Amino acid sequence: MKNPHKISTNGIKLIKSHTYEDAVIFKRKEAGENKALTEMVDRSALQGNVIVIADRGYEAYNNMAYIQEKGWFYLIRVKDFNRYSSGILHGLELPDTEEFDEYIDLKITRKQTNEMKKLFEQRNHYRRIAHNKPFDYLPVKSKKSDPTILYNLPFRIVRFPISQNSYEVVVTNLDTDEFPADTLKQLYGMRWGIETSFRDLKYTVGLLHFHSKKVEYILQEIFARLIMYNFSELITSHVVIEKKDRKYEYKVNFSVAVHICREFLISINIPPDIESLIARYITPIRPGRSRPREMKSKQAISFMYRIA
Repeated sequence: MKNPHKISTNGIKLIKSHTYEDAVIFKRKEAGENKALTEMVDRSALQGNVIVIADRGYEAYNNMAYIQEKGWFYLIRVKDFNRYSSGILHGLELPDTEEFDEYIDLKITRKQTNEMKKLFEQRNHYRRIAHNKPFDYLPVKSKKSDPTILYNLPFRIVRFPISQNSYEVVVTNLDTDEFPADTLKQLYGMRWGIETSFRDLKYTVGLLHFHSKKVEYILQEIFARLIMYNFSELITSHVVIEKKDRKYEYKVNFSVAVHICREFLISINIPPDIESLIARYITPIRPGRSRPREMKSKQAISFMYRIA
């Protein structure tokens, strides 16, 4: 069934600038990815056709509602359905197939009256959110005599294969006709650039460790490195790599490019045409490579070596 509440997405343009436009920094006790997302959505000046692509850490009705209220579109990866799952898919009636594209017209409330309990039996149309769960478009508390407030949140749940034996599930408010499952798969695949940019930001630019102890100086280090990263990306985006008869396509070696840009900013023996200099240092693009993700805790690195 097609989405009866069709969202027009004509003219959407994907701008892959590889730069950071905003950042939210919280104290440790206040930290939260979802809170950071809603804050950035609220204060963003972007208008028109905007697509927010997010991983499973942002699976929340509140995030979806914030993006919907902004007039934007979202594509969020969610937990796949199983009996132990507590995500958005839990409790919904979905097709018993490996692949599906299901439209859900959900009405959310915090009330639990006898009338609402009957409606909750329509699992794909009504859902109750507990009072201790964040949802900023419904009152946190209400009296029994208060009228029932419903928030309408229409979206699609799409499950598609990513390999022979594995599948991904996403929720989106993009239109079915303009964004079928194959297009959503390609669109979500572009999110991998976020992961690689984090790696470059932490290891190449040096945001993994700090030299300062005071909060103000730590903030200064964070934003200095973000600016350094953005400057390096903007410079390398204009570098032209000559096409030759090679086995692989080539790209700029970003580690070397960052070093050259840093030396250029402090004016140490760097010629004015740094684009030509960066173009000398390239690396092959080898598609299809993957490595297992190493999940291990990180410990603080002492700077006592300075006085050794």
